[in-house]
Amino acid sequence: MTLTNSPVFAVCMLAAGLAAGMVWYALRLKKNSLPVRAALIAAAAGSVLALLLAKLGYLLHDLGANLMEGYFDEITELLPEKLSFVGGALGITAGVALGARLSGFRAKKALDLFAAPGCVFLCLARLAEAGMETIGVGNEVEADWLKFFPLAIGDGWGGASLSVFVLEAAWALVCLVPALRTKQVRDGNVFIRTAVWLLGAQMGFETLLQYPYIRSFMTSFVSLEQVLCAVLLLGIVVPRCIRGRKWLPLAAVLLLAGASVFFQFYRDNKIEFLFEEGWEWALENAETIASAAYLLIGAGMVWAGDRAVRETGM
Repeated sequence: MTLTNSPVFAVCMLAAGLAAGMVWYALRLKKNSLPVRAALIAAAAGSVLALLLAKLGYLLHDLGANLMEGYFDEITELLPEKLSFVGGALGITAGVALGARLSGFRAKKALDLFAAPGCVFLCLARLAEAGMETIGVGNEVEADWLKFFPLAIGDGWGGASLSVFVLEAAWALVCLVPALRTKQVRDGNVFIRTAVWLLGAQMGFETLLQYPYIRSFMTSFVSLEQVLCAVLLLGIVVPRCIRGRKWLPLAAVLLLAGASVFFQFYRDNKIEFLFEEGWEWALENAETIASAAYLLIGAGMVWAGDRAVRETGM
């Protein structure tokens, strides 16, 4: 399989993901004796809000610098590299909440029911990146025995790059585990726990991307998508831990957040003054070491966040 620039494929995959997610959501609404029209409203409103927030997320990549210089086409261009994936996901979530409110039931209940269908939608949305050229791929894979799909994807010139988007899609399906817990009070915890799994892992996946800035970029070297994931995850976990007096997961998530900042600077050789003579290997292999560290940090964030949600039950 090779990367292509196929807008038709990408749009069809996104549409298929939205349709699959909303049909399953509608079936879950019907099973719980809730109005199915909430799914129709969510599909329509969510699509519009997703597009708006995806564009807004991208415009934050330079804090509006291009707009100040008169590049107003930044607002209207709908190129994949000028849309924020996190912003789009937030738009769909807002659409589900809006559909519930307009249909006369609690948004928290709707989000819990949408958690699993949302994972299916995210999976297909990630696979849509196969038709978006370099979006969703990592560094070039040099070893021939590793150049196979789904681990790597060809570039059409004999080379292959790490298929990060496939890992992201697979993880979305793994997140069906917390999303499909059957014995659960409909208080929003199913959705929150699923979101923690997604956000924590995405912090690690973002570092594997060859062009992380292509889906929004803030400052000279920090991916805005990664920042948004961290802010959302901390916004979920920290208040819960403080209210519930759960100090272990709180300490863990704060330490991991600090470690993520350290490795970001380390990867970009901005703290090389901390390394004494004899540690040249650590600087020469900064990219590899930092990427491995971020995957561990992502796993740690998932563990700490999941524990916070389960133990607080808030």
